Amino acid sequence: MTQPPYTLSLDLEDFRQHKVGNAMRETEPLNEGEVLFRVDKLALTANSISYGFAGKSGLIRYLDIFPADEGYANLPCWGYADVVSSKHPSLSVGDRVYGFLPIASHVVMKPGKVSPGGFTDMRTCRSVVPPFYNEYAMTASEPGYAPEFEEAIMLFRPLFGTSFLMQSYSEDHAFHGAKRIIVTSASAKTAMGFGYLMGKNYAGTIETIGLTSLKNRSFVESLNCYSQVLTYDEIDTILPGEQTIIFDVAGNQEVVEKLHRRFGESISYSGSVGKTHWDAGAFGAVTNLPGAKPQFWSAPDQIAVLRERIGSGEMMRQMSSAMADFLQAAQGWIQISESRGPNEIADKIVAMLDGSVNAQDGIILRP
Repeated sequence: MTQPPYTLSLDLEDFRQHKVGNAMRETEPLNEGEVLFRVDKLALTANSISYGFAGKSGLIRYLDIFPADEGYANLPCWGYADVVSSKHPSLSVGDRVYGFLPIASHVVMKPGKVSPGGFTDMRTCRSVVPPFYNEYAMTASEPGYAPEFEEAIMLFRPLFGTSFLMQSYSEDHAFHGAKRIIVTSASAKTAMGFGYLMGKNYAGTIETIGLTSLKNRSFVESLNCYSQVLTYDEIDTILPGEQTIIFDVAGNQEVVEKLHRRFGESISYSGSVGKTHWDAGAFGAVTNLPGAKPQFWSAPDQIAVLRERIGSGEMMRQMSSAMADFLQAAQGWIQISESRGPNEIADKIVAMLDGSVNAQDGIILRP
């Protein structure tokens, strides 16, 4: 029996709980200018869960992009979808796009002006987040696109974009005078991409230390992304005194506090990038610690800086060039697995929240 159109929504109080609802809007006739997409595949990563916690905290309203019933939220993920019905003159059945999508079988969008490269969803609900998250790329005109690379692109592209922006931010601020960067959750794909870029562009100039769990240490060391890989209980082996930047991808307040107590006033910048440690304190929480005050690092802010300085097209060209290089290295790092249908997908979300997903697992959802 074919699964009817549905949306999988997470309980706002406990993301481990969910409900599967009928996607009634997606079964109604389209209005002029609207397009119905069939969601084909999504990438579930630590970043996906971070969107959920950031949205729940109100830092960026990720959970308002795809409206849900009261008390529930539709978690956005990056992935691919195909046009199955269109009342927009520039989009036809079969057109394939890449962008932010809900965990659902279908989604209705209202594209603005469509270019050969893509479009922006202009629905009112999308106005609560920076424009970047509302943009969709047409695969037919994407440079270097090939169907066989879709899984790697889904898993790494949005995360590598953040990695690229972290490096760009650091360069714009002359690395805050630091010669050492400490990255938490070094096994996370965002951290991996950043470590790769730093190793490629600043090896011998900026030391990049990746912090990870004992379980993931061997895997992280095998990537050759970092100057040094240490476990969290080895923080005290790092010599203090050197000017240091902290990029906290883990979102673990205990680790952040330990780093600030260890390095004190030599910390020239401390930015919260993500939350791979879901249960370790409030997302983006700030405490009275020695050194630069911990703050929420914003990728959209850096996007705005680059767009103003070099334009959106040049920013994407530079990012795409860097990513093509990275994907060559990263192809063999990840083991792809698929979860199909709402029940398997819900189980995989719980597994990720419970920490039972391995760092090398590349999770693809097939609604």
